[in-house]
Amino acid sequence: MPRKDLVTYPKKTGYRKHTGMVAWLLHRITGVIIGAYLIMHILGVSGTVSALSSVTGAAVVKALFLVSFSFHAFNGVRIVLMEFGAGAHRENFSKYFMAVVFITIVITVIGAIPIFS
Repeated sequence: MPRKDLVTYPKKTGYRKHTGMVAWLLHRITGVIIGAYLIMHILGVSGTVSALSSVTGAAVVKALFLVSFSFHAFNGVRIVLMEFGAGAHRENFSKYFMAVVFITIVITVIGAIPIFS
């Protein structure tokens, strides 16, 4: 006879991919990218890393950092607004997230022009 105090899980388990989970995951990934870039920037005073930055692919890395930084910054603002109750209703999560994605795309396109020119 099974004990009643044990937690049982349904046979079919899995994550429901909702907007909040995607935003959380992208926020974590961009945070790691920003941290890695910061370490590379600090080590950039050495000649080895400076030589690597002159490679043609460095523009792509800078553009990816721009995407990461802008998403991380604007998603952080979204999180602060949600925590303080500005539109903290479930139906506003997707709207705010899509606004963050749109602003990130606009900032990236504007910022990538000088990077690639």
